[in-house]
Amino acid sequence: PGGRYPLSDLASSELSDHLTGVANAAINGGNTITVRAVSNSTVRATTPMSNGRDEDVTFRVKCILAFHRVAGADVIIFGMYVHEYGEVGSSVYSGRVFVECVDSPPVLPETPGGDRQAVLSAVLHGYIQWAASRGFRHLHLHVPPPQDGTKYIFLPRSLSVRLQSTVHLSCWFERVLNTAKQGGLIAGFRSSSWCGDEEDDSSDESNDSRSLGDSGSAVNSRSLTAGGVGSARWQARHGLFNERFFLAELSPPSVLLKHDIPLMPSRVVGRRADLSRFISAEKLQFRTLEHAQYSTLSVIRSIALELRYIQLQQQSQTPPGTAQEGGMGG
Repeated sequence: PGGRYPLSDLASSELSDHLTGVANAAINGGNTITVRAVSNSTVRATTPMSNGRDEDVTFRVKCILAFHRVAGADVIIFGMYVHEYGEVGSSVYSGRVFVECVDSPPVLPETPGGDRQAVLSAVLHGYIQWAASRGFRHLHLHVPPPQDGTKYIFLPRSLSVRLQSTVHLSCWFERVLNTAKQGGLIAGFRSSSWCGDEEDDSSDESNDSRSLGDSGSAVNSRSLTAGGVGSARWQARHGLFNERFFLAELSPPSVLLKHDIPLMPSRVVGRRADLSRFISAEKLQFRTLEHAQYSTLSVIRSIALELRYIQLQQQSQTPPGTAQEGGMGG
């Protein structure tokens, strides 16, 4: 059944092609990595403003998945949800991109962690490039606190794992942004520290950062269980590690892209919670290569079937020539 729903059944786009190219280049070429933007939905949400009032804000939500071809079948290695505030609607958030969530299934022996880290960093760098070319000016990243066990895509994690993930994700974001600044993708960035103070990107700590999920990295030398304070649950309850925010200023692009990728609404992957519920309802697992290949096939099949149904509906109901626009280009 795997051949019936290959990745070619998932719609490609200028964004997908760009991210696939940079991801494969990050591991010395080849074509074992495929990246797809599998949904692009318009969302309206009531959002609190700094003046104390609420505003109905309209934005685009994209789901981006990266696949690694292993032993003749594709395996999901990365998922990312982004919120883009552009021409759809008017808001103080216009020109900003919020990375809502990044997540990876467990690293398998067949998918080396070093290669995965290179791919994940390249995908985020590639998305920063694309966002700038669409006219977005700022990128927001959020490291959720370990107390929040809902911010995942693939698998829930225990509190002790979330404590480590909070540190690893923060260090990975910092490393990605430092590299992006060195490469001219961003003009600079600042972040809130663990204590809530503002930091800029001149911190020496950034030089010792490691990638997300790198269990052998130097971040493990930081005490995750401070002496005399008790268990991981105690640390989470007392806020030893809190959420962290990053704000990056994107560098102006050489070329602006006028149009967004086509709209692709989805009940399967349209929002982060949709994909998480689907994985849980289908009891999908990613802890072995066989499980990961089967689970990936299930996700691809469901997205492809939904896409075909939507396309048939659009052909019968949507007038031809309708443009799908977003972002800040124009």
